[in-house]
Parts: sequence; C-alpha cells; structure tokens
Amino acid sequence: MVVKLQRSTKNPLLKPTSNWWENKLVCNPAVITLNNKVHLMYTAKGEDDVARFGYARLRGVEEVEERLPYPIFQPEEWFEVHGVEDPRATVMDGEVILFYACKERDMARIAVSTVKVEDFAQGRWSWSRHRLLLPVLVGVHNRNAVLFPRKIGGRYVMLHRPMWMSENIWISYSYDLKHWYNHRVVLEPRPGSWDDAKVGAAGPPIELEDSWLLIYHGVEASTWTYRLGYALLDKERPERVLYRCEEPILEPEEPYEREGVTPNVVFSCGHAVLDDTLYIYYGAADKVVCVAKAPLKSFTSS
Repeated sequence: MVVKLQRSTKNPLLKPTSNWWENKLVCNPAVITLNNKVHLMYTAKGEDDVARFGYARLRGVEEVEERLPYPIFQPEEWFEVHGVEDPRATVMDGEVILFYACKERDMARIAVSTVKVEDFAQGRWSWSRHRLLLPVLVGVHNRNAVLFPRKIGGRYVMLHRPMWMSENIWISYSYDLKHWYNHRVVLEPRPGSWDDAKVGAAGPPIELEDSWLLIYHGVEASTWTYRLGYALLDKERPERVLYRCEEPILEPEEPYEREGVTPNVVFSCGHAVLDDTLYIYYGAADKVVCVAKAPLKSFTSS
C-alpha cells in the first residue's frame, strides 16, 4: 500500500501578514503538542530579510486560535546575525529543546536553545542562550537537525545533514547535548528517484511499537522539486534502516505549493499525533503554512 497524505481543506493555515517582520513569508513550523493543544513556531521573513520565529496556537488541528504579532525567537549571537530558520522542537526532560538552522551570511550551521515546558505553555519566552551544536567546520554547512524524543541506550540521538560531498542524513550520539560522536550516514539520495539530489529529516522521529517513523524531505535533481517521504528505523539501533518508501507521501500539486517564494516545495519540520492520526505541518513554496494527515497505522502496514 502506498501512503498518501490528505491535505486540509483549510490550507493554507498561515499566510504572511502586514507585520514588518513576517510580511514576505511564513513557513516550516516546529510543532509542540502540550495538553492536546497544537503550537506552531514558524519561520518568518519581512522587510529586513532576516528570518525569525513567530508563534500560533491552534484550535483543534487546522484552525488558528491565537497568533502573536511579534516574534518569539530571533538572532542574538554572531553565528546567526542573518537569521534563524527551520525550527525543530522536541519536548524532553521538562524542556522544549529547539534545534534550528542559523545563518551567518551564506553559511548555515545548526544551533540549540531551550525553554521550560511550563514557560512555553504560559507564553514566557525565556529561551536559554543560543549555542552551536557542533564545532565550526570551515566551509561545511549543516541543516535539518532534529532530536529523538527519548534517549536510546542512555544517549541523546540527533539526525542532521552536513553538506559534505553528498547531502545525506547523518546520525550522531551524545551524553550531554554538547559533545557529539559516532557520526555516520543513515539515509542517502537514491539515483534516478524522486530523492536523488539530497535528503533531510523533517520533524522528530515518531516512536512506534517496533520502530521509529522518520518523515523526511527529498529533492529531485532534474526539477529541484521538494517532496516528503518516510523511512522506518530500528528501535534500538536507529542508524539501521528497516524500510524506505518508494513513492513520496506528499508532493507539490496545489497552487499554493507550486507558486511562491520557492516554487514546487513541500517542506516539513514538525508534526502532531492525535487520536492515532499523524498531522504533518509543512511549508508550501516557502510562503505559507499548511497541514496534511494520514492514519498512523498506514505507515506500518505498507
């Protein structure tokens, strides 16, 4: 069975506004689910072309209940003076742990900041000092960092994509979220396929009964189209791929996905699992925020 996501009829959920910091684009939200409420922390750009993170809380899964008129996270350190992008959030150890891409000129690196869960829920944006996740490597970009929602074998586990020779998904391990080791490739582009140029992790892997479900994006070299697919990773050895879809689960088809800042892009940084349904929130054409869904069980019966 081929898994295909069903788009919401209310797409796009979020569009640019008249606010100066988000009047050009909004896209690629991190998703935090607390007490059955879905919170979106999205990438936004405005008049100064510096990316920041905005915030919206949903009623249910597809209706905006509150949207703040100001950013809740913005550049503070030397390595992110030109923007913070593509947040991915994991709730763990009583904190919202935020991994994101930071920009210094054209250089992209991965960074981290945290906030207490209770502070996030109450709208107190008391983020910890922003810091780089990995040492600076001259000329090596890195993006798409995401943290597993629990430790495996007593270690934190991260997926990321260093742009080193080929743009693969790598896995790394840490005991303290500061020192990372055992770096190795997990997923590579497939020649001649819809994901033959590069691949990158979407939101945090989802723990199933006997595996981890990883949603990822893939780029086709001939058209530079971004699509979404999935893989199943071993429960205790997540560097081992058990299954990988042959066909994408979502690809640009609607006008809001095909036309925008970057045409032909669907790109996800987060999801919510509610009532055994997976809701994948995604940026469409780097311009708006959308959602699509599928039964969670469909990913294990394919």
